[in-house]
Amino acid sequence: MMRSRALLVLSLCLLGCGGRASHFARSARASVDAGGARIAFETELHDFGTVIEGDKLRYVFVVKNPGNAPLLINGAHASCGCTVAALKSNSIAPGGTGEVEASFDTHNRVGPSRTTITIESNAVGQAHTTVTLTANVERLLALEQSYVRVATEYGVPHVEKVWLTGKLVGEATPRVIKLESQARADMPVAADKDPILNVLSVRPIEEQAGGTVKKGLELKLKGDRVSAGSGKVTVATGLPKPEQLELHLTWGVSSTLQVEPDHLSFGAGPGEGRERVLRVSSKKPNFRVLRVRVLEGPFVAAVEKPEANAIFKVRVTWNGPPPGKHAEPGIGKLQLISNDPAEPKKVVELKTPGVAGPPSPPPPSAPR
Repeated sequence: MMRSRALLVLSLCLLGCGGRASHFARSARASVDAGGARIAFETELHDFGTVIEGDKLRYVFVVKNPGNAPLLINGAHASCGCTVAALKSNSIAPGGTGEVEASFDTHNRVGPSRTTITIESNAVGQAHTTVTLTANVERLLALEQSYVRVATEYGVPHVEKVWLTGKLVGEATPRVIKLESQARADMPVAADKDPILNVLSVRPIEEQAGGTVKKGLELKLKGDRVSAGSGKVTVATGLPKPEQLELHLTWGVSSTLQVEPDHLSFGAGPGEGRERVLRVSSKKPNFRVLRVRVLEGPFVAAVEKPEANAIFKVRVTWNGPPPGKHAEPGIGKLQLISNDPAEPKKVVELKTPGVAGPPSPPPPSAPR
């Protein structure tokens, strides 16, 4: 009796499960039969192979609509500015085809390169689809570095070399057209008075290496004055393409004179004191601070005898207004005169605080 009841329950379960499975299958078929727009491509990846830097490449992706409703393409967006995608048609009929034209600019895209285009449409389940372009971009001619830092210490000349690279190095005849400081709106400089011309020189060079000729630029920092800045070298290549190359640079000639701190700030609060001390030394032997001069501001300065390690102390006193008297914040200047050849007359900034005066009396009461 119990066995018969169990068989009955199992049969009912199987019937129920089968019914649900049939229902799901019917629903899936109904969904497919309901149709809609579909999207497909003849190929989703195109490889241009090895190309030359500067080439502008073009490829047309063929778009298909295997669905049974019009495929509406809302847009095509490239993953970088090097690629532009253009739609031939925004609507593709069922069973029809369309085109997405891709333009790929290889300028400054050296080595293996990959870019994608995302296509937005009303395709069922594929609102966003992606196609891909790849290429191996061979350099035509360039400088191995687009930026170089040239730095040294005062009195020590320094040389940096930057080499040409690319397919056309052997045919190039580099020539320096211009050496100029980085333009600044607040510091316009006449070309013949550009400070970079006094500290740096650039010339084309060639060297033999392993049976081949290397070509490049030699940048020589003279190191005869403490200075720093940024600039640019423009080079003619002697070729129709590319006609010119640019090298960006910064330079710096550090001082042998060391001043700590590099400026002094004075406070007016209780307990802040009105004295500060500069510690002055040099990498040069037999260094001496000869004297100090206050150029601007209410200060008094004096040089103390050097310590055993030839560090001079300069004590600076701020003669600001007495308590309760108003004073505006300002900037003073102190000149250190020494036998250091890098900066024999070093100027140090002295910052003075603002001092609040006594409170203003209240205005008189209006007569009644």
